[in-house]
Amino acid sequence: MRNRSNHGAALVAFASLSILTFTPAFVFAQTPPAKRKPADLPQGTLIMDGSPVHNIGELWCHVPNWGLIGSMPDFSYPFSHAPSAEWPGGSGVEYLWDAGLWVGALRGNVPSVTTAARAFEFLPSPDPRDIVYYSSSGVPRGNRLPSPYADDDGDGSLDEDALDGFDNDLDGLIDEDYAAISDQMLSRNYRDDDERSIRNNPSHSPQHLAVHQETYQFEHPDFDDFIGFTLNLKNDGTDVLEDVYVSLFAEGDVGRRDNEGRGNDDATGFANGIRVDHHAHGSGAYDFVYWYDADGDGGQATGYCGFVMLDHPVDALGESAPREIGFVSYENFSGGPVDCCLTNDFERYEFMASQSIEEDRSTPRDYWTVVAAGPFAQILPGESITLSFALVVTPRNEVANVAKAAIAYQGQWFDLDNDPSTGIDGKEHQEHWYLPNDNPSWTAFNNFRARAVDPTSVIVEWQASAEADILGYDVFRVTSGGGEPQRLTSALLPGDQRRFVDASVTPGGHYGYFLVAHGTAGEQYTSQSAGVKVPAASVVLRQNAPNPFAATTRIGVSLPARSDMRLAVYDVTGRRVASIANGARDAGEHEFEWNGTNDAGGRVGAGVYFCKLEAGTQTLTKKLVLMR
Repeated sequence: MRNRSNHGAALVAFASLSILTFTPAFVFAQTPPAKRKPADLPQGTLIMDGSPVHNIGELWCHVPNWGLIGSMPDFSYPFSHAPSAEWPGGSGVEYLWDAGLWVGALRGNVPSVTTAARAFEFLPSPDPRDIVYYSSSGVPRGNRLPSPYADDDGDGSLDEDALDGFDNDLDGLIDEDYAAISDQMLSRNYRDDDERSIRNNPSHSPQHLAVHQETYQFEHPDFDDFIGFTLNLKNDGTDVLEDVYVSLFAEGDVGRRDNEGRGNDDATGFANGIRVDHHAHGSGAYDFVYWYDADGDGGQATGYCGFVMLDHPVDALGESAPREIGFVSYENFSGGPVDCCLTNDFERYEFMASQSIEEDRSTPRDYWTVVAAGPFAQILPGESITLSFALVVTPRNEVANVAKAAIAYQGQWFDLDNDPSTGIDGKEHQEHWYLPNDNPSWTAFNNFRARAVDPTSVIVEWQASAEADILGYDVFRVTSGGGEPQRLTSALLPGDQRRFVDASVTPGGHYGYFLVAHGTAGEQYTSQSAGVKVPAASVVLRQNAPNPFAATTRIGVSLPARSDMRLAVYDVTGRRVASIANGARDAGEHEFEWNGTNDAGGRVGAGVYFCKLEAGTQTLTKKLVLMR
């Protein structure tokens, strides 16, 4: 390992960006929680369907409500289909298998660490309000400075009622005065002492942490390659938490999702002190831990993906907090799951407190990385600390998007006291997460997207704000190459509908979609546009379900034309175990079952197997896991 004070940066660690001017993009707001009826709320608060996704920028990523980042692709969770740091959005190239928050502290000199990856030790409470909430800049009840209406409820306090479905300021209203940030904001609460977490993780020693997490994404093309995070960590127990460290764990697995071995040729590094010019208000230095595909996959995986630490408490004397913002510990692992290397709270906390920086790793392997910030001397009962960081993808050997995330976080400075002698040029108040010259405005939608599910259909999905009284929707499509928009709806879709399927697309086609909402008073709202490329017709071998399985599993096959096909199961040595299908099949969808027996009818042992499809000139494989 190398000491933090003298190690060299792996990148050219300098970036100085000019403040950009632009016309702000108009974006969309979801139903504010205050107007949701109890019957509309989900019965379970753990949002496992893959829906909490940032996807209006170039970096698409699943960010649910228990501290996880990413979707664990190719696994058996119901959210595993969601994008997992896909960059550019829609490319199919992903930079993350999973990542998550780790928090370590001493309680009576005994280490305690809570993890969101790989163990799900953070969970939302069972309260039906503990879900994921959506918003965006300019929505009613989300005004913030310098707006003259920043005190939305007129009680003399600003942004005191976090967007979380609860009456935090005890005034009888819900989420009526919070800061609505960026073009797509997701907000959620979770904690580490829920009884389900304790029951499912017997070795877990909760610190009684209550976490409020907000994530932000911008649509502007110069600031759309990152997702911002702000976390408030509150000590909700009775013990003093001492020498607290906040860590981020990540497994990259960079490459196309359909490339089964995409994680075996990655590399990882650490860039210390990337310098970013904040112009009139100085500059800052930012640490960036990153991972990447070592050979670039022939030009497909061209980025570095990682975390940049943007802010946390500091102390010039180094007594109550670190002297400067950044990561103090960095370690990487390869050759097996991270649990083989950091197996318990003592080992995890020992890493956090090591304050040492591991050497970069360029040998192509499957890597896990962990970084830590701290220590924060104490979090007393009822007190909290706040941190901000960003998940960023930036072109290889460049730090431009890291710098843009830092510029977005630094936001803007405003003159609130009308005193030209305070601050710089009279500007003494800082608001984070504003783009340069930002001027956000509210419209009717949030999270509008289109995605191709197969070569013959596209799903269009959206969320809408309760502030707009919607009578119904029209869906329009534009074909690549120009022409007038085509209205796809013969009649208005109902005002409560949030999904439309376009089954009239051509395989291999490029399309753009937008939505027009018709208000009850005759007003109209037009959504942003969403582009999608429909895959060309081809042979498809779908992942078996369930996987892992104990008794039987289903294997789906799609054929673009009638053809001969062979479907068989092989063991890890390449020996054929079972022939499932052999012969000609018509074009269309087919489903087959395997019950874990060989061609002789005997039961095979538990383990990893491979299903191979041969159809025409194509050969496709999927990994199956059999459990007994």
